[in-house]
Amino acid sequence: MDRHPAFPTSEARKALASRFGLWYDDSMQDWEWEVANAEHFDEYLAAYATLPEDQRFSLMEMLIQCVEDTTSELTFAARWYRLVPLLEMNQNLHEPTIEYWACRGATDPEEAFRISGKMRRVGQGGSPVVAIRGV
Repeated sequence: MDRHPAFPTSEARKALASRFGLWYDDSMQDWEWEVANAEHFDEYLAAYATLPEDQRFSLMEMLIQCVEDTTSELTFAARWYRLVPLLEMNQNLHEPTIEYWACRGATDPEEAFRISGKMRRVGQGGSPVVAIRGV
């Protein structure tokens, strides 16, 4: 049985920090969320397929944080629909990430993320991939 990372690794974080010129310190518990920059979403996304699994695990956290931090609703939707196929094709790898962001136990919208409702539909056929022009 293949084992996937359940948590980010220091090695993956250091490699991504080096690749993208990001700050890294071992004391940064939530590194992916702290360094994610929505302005670099396209750069991160372009690198995803070229990386080993442990780096893809961390990079997906960064990509999701970028979507979450996007202020334009049109760009939010366009970025989300670009992530859906990666999440669905790599669901085993990203299952802990999907569950975290889905906030399935949240009863109050304040207990969830903007992306939580969409994340709950990943892998359930409720995440149609659509082309959004001009984004």
